[in-house]
Amino acid sequence: MDRIGIAIIPYNDIGLDETGNLAMARNTQAIGQHVRQRLSFYKGEWFLDADVGVDWFGLALGQRPARLDIAEAVIKKVILQTPGVTGIVEIRSDFDRMTRGVAVRKCVVETEYDDPAIIY
Repeated sequence: MDRIGIAIIPYNDIGLDETGNLAMARNTQAIGQHVRQRLSFYKGEWFLDADVGVDWFGLALGQRPARLDIAEAVIKKVILQTPGVTGIVEIRSDFDRMTRGVAVRKCVVETEYDDPAIIY
């Protein structure tokens, strides 16, 4: 079966299969979800280990647009350190002036399963 990639469910919704049961993520889809979780996790958010997560406030959020390159470097580092990721094919991000934040619009990563994971 030819697959261009497996799209990860946007907005962190619970995935259900065609029968309405909880859909378990496996292989490429699980790697894509792990990337998304890691990018969404703020440093200091987990009470058991304040060093876990990405230091978004210190590195990118609330900063001037010139810091977009630093945010993209952090994003790439987190992605490449995710278990099962073998490379980055494409990444699209931009700076939102209203929120003074960075938004990753699309990310395509190569995985150890030879199928790319597409993360929106």
